[in-house]
Amino acid sequence: MDSRPNVLWIITDDQPRRSLRTMPHTMRLLVEPGVRFRHGYTAVPWCGPARASMLTSMYPHNHDCLTNVTLPKFVDQGLDQDTVATRMKDAGYRLGYFGKYMNAHRSMPEYVAPGWDRWVVRITAKQLPYNIDGRVVDVAEDQQTSDAYAGRQATEFLRTNTQRPWFVVFAPTSPHSPYTPSRRHRHDFDDVSWDPPALNEKNLEDKPAWMRALEPQDRERMRRHWEGKLEELRDLDDQIRELVRALRATDQLDNTVIMLVSDNGYMLGEHRLFRKEHPYEESAGIPFVVRGPGFQPGRRDALVSQVDLMPTTLELAGLEPDEGRELDGRSMLRPLTSGDWSGWRRRLLCENPHLDWALLREGRMAFIRHYERGGRELYDLEDDPHQMRSLHRTTDTEPYLTSLNALRGAAGLELRALER
Repeated sequence: MDSRPNVLWIITDDQPRRSLRTMPHTMRLLVEPGVRFRHGYTAVPWCGPARASMLTSMYPHNHDCLTNVTLPKFVDQGLDQDTVATRMKDAGYRLGYFGKYMNAHRSMPEYVAPGWDRWVVRITAKQLPYNIDGRVVDVAEDQQTSDAYAGRQATEFLRTNTQRPWFVVFAPTSPHSPYTPSRRHRHDFDDVSWDPPALNEKNLEDKPAWMRALEPQDRERMRRHWEGKLEELRDLDDQIRELVRALRATDQLDNTVIMLVSDNGYMLGEHRLFRKEHPYEESAGIPFVVRGPGFQPGRRDALVSQVDLMPTTLELAGLEPDEGRELDGRSMLRPLTSGDWSGWRRRLLCENPHLDWALLREGRMAFIRHYERGGRELYDLEDDPHQMRSLHRTTDTEPYLTSLNALRGAAGLELRALER
């Protein structure tokens, strides 16, 4: 009997970090018995490029898939030939992907990525049909429960694949707009308030010049987006409960590692900005939870990134993560087990080459460099968690810029050495 652990990735879509606490089943089943990272980050806060980073453990400046027309370029470059999926398949795992894969799938509707044994993938973000193992199929689904079909298929896969270890990705479209919560949850957060401290920030003099002309966002519109996200997340919360129930019912829960992240965060009027793609905490920061056998539960301050998912998964399968290609991310397995993160990275990169900015997180500081548009920002996130007072005019930022420039030009072992 192969005793290696199963691995389940849950990748949400446009989920703000702060929304995690509104999911009671997820908090009880994943967060409380697991490891919750206060400083989890996307490699790039944009759906398609972020998914390319998770699948390859490469930062965008290395995989060069920089827009949401992601899948065709990903395939044209041959990046789909060496992913977490192909390596886990070679290691003897059984693989299943359920939900949203990568943006621009509609241009390749019958495409199935190498490595996956079961492929139930929505071709467009919020609409039917599905690609089911290479066949385009219209499934009889209520659009108001847009992820229900993928969730049921994922649950069935977990229930029926108990003889050898598996690697599964469940990637719902929740909580991406337009919001279509089920009848059960569509009124759960009616009239929820929305008044974060940075909403329509009054004084933008500490921000780059291009931001100072931004008009305030409509507060009620931002509030409706927040309401829609929370209600869709309640449906996802139910789906996560069903996944865990299936694992428990088949005696697999105690040998399964579950990793929950989002592709990016989401801004709802903070600093007068909307959506993602920006370098601020609400956009670059993501929920990041890991639960697994032998892991030391609790909240951690370690800087972790989406690019760490692949090397951790490979090491769980008994593989050497860097065999054949050096990965940009690092395995979390040893500190997850020991609880000792003292030897972990000291600095972390987040970037958006398409908009030509990069973010350096180091200790309590967040340094942002806007290259094309011009401008620098520096925040002490312990004293100023909402990033309202940039310190760049009174602090020497050259050391941060030197580190940032080096990281955004590096890959693999060189990049990881620069993080220390």
